[in-house]
Amino acid sequence: RDLVRSRGLGDVYKRQVSTQSTGCFQPSPMILLESNNRIIEELFTEFRNKAANAKANGEEFKRQPIDVVFSDFDGVQFHVSTPNQDNFGIVNLSIRWRCYPALKKHGAEEALKKHYGNFLQSSPEPNYDVTLQIDVDAATDPSLPQSLAAIKRNLFAAPFDKAFDNLGSTDLYEIDYRDNEELYIKPGADSVTVIFSIHFEDAGDAVFAKVFLQEFADARKSMNNVPAVRYSQKDPPEELKNVQSAQRLEHFVSFVLFKGHFDAKHRENTISTIQTFRNYLQYHIKCSKAFMHQCMRLRVDSFIQVLNRAKIEQGEKEKKTAAGKTFVRK
Repeated sequence: RDLVRSRGLGDVYKRQVSTQSTGCFQPSPMILLESNNRIIEELFTEFRNKAANAKANGEEFKRQPIDVVFSDFDGVQFHVSTPNQDNFGIVNLSIRWRCYPALKKHGAEEALKKHYGNFLQSSPEPNYDVTLQIDVDAATDPSLPQSLAAIKRNLFAAPFDKAFDNLGSTDLYEIDYRDNEELYIKPGADSVTVIFSIHFEDAGDAVFAKVFLQEFADARKSMNNVPAVRYSQKDPPEELKNVQSAQRLEHFVSFVLFKGHFDAKHRENTISTIQTFRNYLQYHIKCSKAFMHQCMRLRVDSFIQVLNRAKIEQGEKEKKTAAGKTFVRK
């Protein structure tokens, strides 16, 4: 049984699982997915540390070219490369995402300039939406790898920041960020509603999601200062009644964030956490399936043991008398 334990969607969700009946699963903290990309962070950390370690040991160091293409959640693709053959210390980080035009409309480019300054290139790499160029040898900020790893997070944060800063607006921010799925952000008078439309390829996933999301909704009954959560099927929420793109969608999850969730203290954490909700949901649906399969396999193994113990012994068995003599019963 999963219980949401969050303040401004920021604290780690905790899992409380009873193992008395099945014994097939041990209690553990529920995983909260990182908003940063671990590959980018490790690439730039290693790229920087190799030179620093060689210098500390008095060794000669020659950089090697790098060219890595990899993906992230939500259909994002990254490309890390060294475009300058005369200086392999200059590294390009490029990102491609289907919803970049919508994000740009809501202030993504300004957000990138704020976070990355001169690293942001006016002309991105071909087939990519954004390119940052970093002279790793000249950069002195120790938190640079973590900052670069948050490029997707910082892009996606733009419409949330805009909504939080424009309470009372009648605008609806629509982000086509996944195949067959949309994200809607609607500012209110004193709150912001964030609506995820969800498409399930497997009908069984929808059943798991319904049970899982009900725990989110029920958490508000026993906890204070948590977002209101609503899950609806087939009919779009009231905020999307007149939105054409929402009419073809079937599953909706709505979070109502109040001022306490996006004040100066909680804003960054709230944005980072709510961005990962869709992937968080999919991850735990798969975990639930794996848990059930594990329990089923253990139950089958126990049935097989019972059947094996019930087998009738075949053939004649030699027996002994009290005096120690052996005989065969006929």
